[in-house]
Amino acid sequence: MTTPLWTDDMLDRMRRLGDPLADAAIAETYDLGQQDQVRQVLFGLERNNDPLPTGLPQQVQHYFDEAVLPEWADSTLMDRGRTLLGRYENSLVSTLLCYSLVACYSCGDGARVLGMSQRLTSGVYRRLMETSQFLVDVLDKDGLGAGGKGLRSAQKIRLLHATMRYHLSQRKDWDSAWGVPVNQEDLAGTLMSFSVVIPRGLERLGIDLAEEDRDAFFHIWRVIGHVLGVDAQLNAACFDDGSALWDTILRRQQSTSEAGIALTKGVLDFIREVLPGPALAGVGPTLIRHLAGDETADLVAVPPADLSQLAVGAGSALNFGYGETSNTVPLAAKAAGELGTVVFKAGLRLTNRGRRYNWEVPTGLTAAN
Repeated sequence: MTTPLWTDDMLDRMRRLGDPLADAAIAETYDLGQQDQVRQVLFGLERNNDPLPTGLPQQVQHYFDEAVLPEWADSTLMDRGRTLLGRYENSLVSTLLCYSLVACYSCGDGARVLGMSQRLTSGVYRRLMETSQFLVDVLDKDGLGAGGKGLRSAQKIRLLHATMRYHLSQRKDWDSAWGVPVNQEDLAGTLMSFSVVIPRGLERLGIDLAEEDRDAFFHIWRVIGHVLGVDAQLNAACFDDGSALWDTILRRQQSTSEAGIALTKGVLDFIREVLPGPALAGVGPTLIRHLAGDETADLVAVPPADLSQLAVGAGSALNFGYGETSNTVPLAAKAAGELGTVVFKAGLRLTNRGRRYNWEVPTGLTAAN
């Protein structure tokens, strides 16, 4: 880039912008008093080729007509990009938990939205499960095709974001200095936490991605970003531009916050739940600090890394097989692989008793403002 694409003035404007298409659909739904009916209808809409039911509000119907794959979506690139989940599933999921999410939580203003949205959703555990499920939906074979579920999942998430904006912007304790709830800068940062941060995290775990694979993975997330309503000005065209955008957003938005600390504690508690036992207590903090870095980890009050604990765990359920704690990349890679395996097997399949986690569009706050 010869000149910066992402200036402070531009991103300041984007903090004041929501998502006109989805916002209009949600506003009309509430104006008509049909939020309960729409929620029930959308809950049953699962596969991409499931027909839309009749009787939806006009703006909701218009939303589904427009929130589709862009013309520039390259099916060959998308097919190549999605294979990273199958090839690096365990490390990829651990990177999502211990890098992508935590880095987002380190952005103070955006974390406040998530903290307040606890009244719109059912807490950290469900959010982690839903996010993992979304990853599977969009990266599964034909996940964005006719028989998949990724497009419908993305459409529902976009309406969820619009619902959060609708309610949070009306709260008396919402400070306009934070920007619009779930604004375009925060949406772009969240998108980059998948398309940029996951390849970076895999590299930090010793996985040397081919540039073609990295770019294909970025492309599929760029397509998803379009469906999610990320403004075209912020939906970076290539990995290098996306990296520059991510770094700029972190520079602008990283700050400690009670919400960010609480959300990160939820991640650490989740990891301790799926990897029980004192010998494995260091897995969460160590992976977060290895992947996200100490500066980010300090902002969200992550405990110190404990490689000695991981080394002690070599004979435990993780069976690392590494004797030198200084060899951090293989050690972290093994830990990430084992954590990812447990999250998928125990989290998505066993602890959920075989049920699929579905994104739901909430009808309102669950407690008084």
